[in-house]
Amino acid sequence: MNQPSSVQSREFFLLDPDNEPFVTGASSRLPIGGRGCILLFMSIFVLAGLLIAGDIARQWLHFAMLSTDYAETQGQVIGRRIESDEGATYYVTYRFVAGDRTHAVEEVVEKTTYHSVEEGQSLTVRYARRSPTIATIEPGRIGGLLALTGFCLVWNGLVFAISWLLAREVHKRRRLASNGQRISGEIVHCSSHLDSDGDFVLDARFRFRSPQAWVWIEGKGSQLRKDLKGEPLPPPGTPVHVLYLDDKRYMML
Repeated sequence: MNQPSSVQSREFFLLDPDNEPFVTGASSRLPIGGRGCILLFMSIFVLAGLLIAGDIARQWLHFAMLSTDYAETQGQVIGRRIESDEGATYYVTYRFVAGDRTHAVEEVVEKTTYHSVEEGQSLTVRYARRSPTIATIEPGRIGGLLALTGFCLVWNGLVFAISWLLAREVHKRRRLASNGQRISGEIVHCSSHLDSDGDFVLDARFRFRSPQAWVWIEGKGSQLRKDLKGEPLPPPGTPVHVLYLDDKRYMML
């Protein structure tokens, strides 16, 4: 397929106008747009996910201790409370004696357990021999911990996947800006769609000759372009700048 001769006589189209300083040589770095801000924002969720994972690991350790190296004694209920925030959480506080010391523990319990005990009531307490402050009045209860573990896996999976994709794109742009070469290409087809916020997004298919194999390579690019809403889209054959590193790493500027 031959490159149309009209390409050389028409103005180059920039998919992202913010790339103009790089194209003109005014800047040696490609802008990362909102990706940097999003990555910084995502770091909050990454940290939250790590804290949740750490707390779940601690709870699994406590469960293991209460299942393998434990003792049981009689304790007494000294308090109850309900915390309601989009779903009630039930707490029972009890005290017991272990290792010649009196320990008080507040535990999240099932609703049925909460309503089955009263202040002053005696009940069986299971505690870890190595650390009596690790105790429970619901030995073997694991349903809530399994649900929390599943939530943590989904949360961290999504957060880390999004963060990794963003970081990979930022790294790609920096690698292309540092080591890539700018070559000419042309638009094959342009279309548009509205994103979830109702903003105008330009979708472009482009092609260029590989400097390595001298074959045509076709790629895709999308960019938020509110300025083009209601305007004619660039027709096929419109020349574009392509930043090229190899036949698998490239982007339309």
